[in-house]
Amino acid sequence: MRRLRELRREKVTLTAFSDEDMEAIAKKLGLYDDIKCGNAKCIICGGMVTFENLGAFLKLGSEIKTVCDDSKCLYKAIIIARELKH
Repeated sequence: MRRLRELRREKVTLTAFSDEDMEAIAKKLGLYDDIKCGNAKCIICGGMVTFENLGAFLKLGSEIKTVCDDSKCLYKAIIIARELKH
């Protein structure tokens, strides 16, 4: 539990994008059709990701995955991204 508290105190740098840019970014990443058609899933919880609940894009190897906007999923995605950097 102590480690979790320590992680919550650390500063995390995130690249943010506006709602207006979301569709353009999804198109550029080749994810637009999956998100629009309801085929995109959150890599963390497995729930459906739409443009209304898209929280993040997560690069895993050569693939880009979607993450929903649930705070627990976003937090776990941050941890994964941090571990992949090291």
